[in-house]
Amino acid sequence: MASNEVTKLQQHLSLLKEEYSKLQAHCAEVERKYTLAAASAGDLSETSFVARLLMTVASLYGRDTYSDIRVKLQNKHMPGHKFVLNARSDDWNEDALKDVEELDWSMLPDDIGSALLKWLYMDVVDLSRGDTFALQLMKSAAGFKLYGLVHKCEQALIASVGVRTCVKFYSAGDEIGANALKEHCSGLISAHWDDLTGDDFAHMSSPLLYRMLKSKTPQPLHGAVRLLREDVVFLCLVENHANRSNRGARLLYNKMSPSLKGKALTTYHFDPP
Repeated sequence: MASNEVTKLQQHLSLLKEEYSKLQAHCAEVERKYTLAAASAGDLSETSFVARLLMTVASLYGRDTYSDIRVKLQNKHMPGHKFVLNARSDDWNEDALKDVEELDWSMLPDDIGSALLKWLYMDVVDLSRGDTFALQLMKSAAGFKLYGLVHKCEQALIASVGVRTCVKFYSAGDEIGANALKEHCSGLISAHWDDLTGDDFAHMSSPLLYRMLKSKTPQPLHGAVRLLREDVVFLCLVENHANRSNRGARLLYNKMSPSLKGKALTTYHFDPP
């Protein structure tokens, strides 16, 4: 009976997430129309200047018309337009692109580069390809300072985040400054703290995890031990080392593995307490 109830709740949650995603898509469309309306003083007709300008920009996607730059993707070259790039990001201002004939995006996966370029022109992006795609697209967009696209990806990830992915998304949010995603994941981490294991935090950097432990637990050392993160235990040692007579520092040092003791001595010139 209990198992059936859990299954029903999981199905209900899945439906709610699906509806939430639909509402987000609708909200994004409303925001786009509102921006257009504000810019054109309320005139949404296709004959208004702003509407025609946006349609013209969208029609230039993938076309050589007026093209004055090329974009190199992994598997192909695409025509680009400096005025579109300039309008999207300060990184592509007039001075930055003055003598540039090609932007090299070949380091990006082809689907990410293509999605970025399409969004630049058409302001649309398909985020139904999964969390991995949305996460990578968000990071790439942040690298180009495409904050509008970062926000879209961020909202999609907030809608799909779960207990097993909240730590991963928290790290990504911290890395690129996606504060809404970071705060949402922080709340999930707090709510499910006892359900999370060392595996969930395996890919989180030691400084970030140490800051999190200090903010969420009264005993960060105990948290580091529970998560089997010896590198974070080491950070506790470094912080406690400020007071050479600190008994905690002595205990921490004595419990460290030989490799970390060696790191403390050589890298940080740590004197054994």
